[in-house]
Amino acid sequence: MNKNIHKQLIEGLKSGSYKDFDKLYAIYADLLYGFVLNLTKSSTMAEDILQDTFLRIWQTRGELSAEMSFKSYLYTIAHNLVIDAFRYQMRSVVFEEYIVSDAYLNYSENTVEKDIIFDEFKNRLEQVKKRFSNRQYQIFELNWGKGLSVSVIAKQLGITEKTVRNQLILIKQALRIELSYY
Repeated sequence: MNKNIHKQLIEGLKSGSYKDFDKLYAIYADLLYGFVLNLTKSSTMAEDILQDTFLRIWQTRGELSAEMSFKSYLYTIAHNLVIDAFRYQMRSVVFEEYIVSDAYLNYSENTVEKDIIFDEFKNRLEQVKKRFSNRQYQIFELNWGKGLSVSVIAKQLGITEKTVRNQLILIKQALRIELSYY
């Protein structure tokens, strides 16, 4: 695409032009959909993320610069939304698995035994958390306890987002290994 036309479209979008927004959507929507579909393997999720990405572009149009790479900005937003969607799915899948599990279904049948197992789980979780470094413990509590995003945690702790992501991976691996029995 001609660079001048591209700059004109971004400038038009910045000033609130629906026409220029539609043109940018027409240019990038199919490419972005393919990118997201490749990451998510779900057409429904890809469509939702595509729409959310362009909604976010519209909402932040005033911050756009004709000099920046619009495509990179677009893909970064989509990539972050994919990560957020997977993070949300992980939390809900774990809960859903618990709801379907024997522990939950049989809870009313043998509450004393289930209470003991749940107490063991909580104690084991606390033991695992004690083995975390101070930084890992902070990240765990902020992410899982308070539900804060990686970027918010990074800002709050004064570290990079990559460090937060790496620590979350280590935390999740430890939890999977140590709590797999439960």
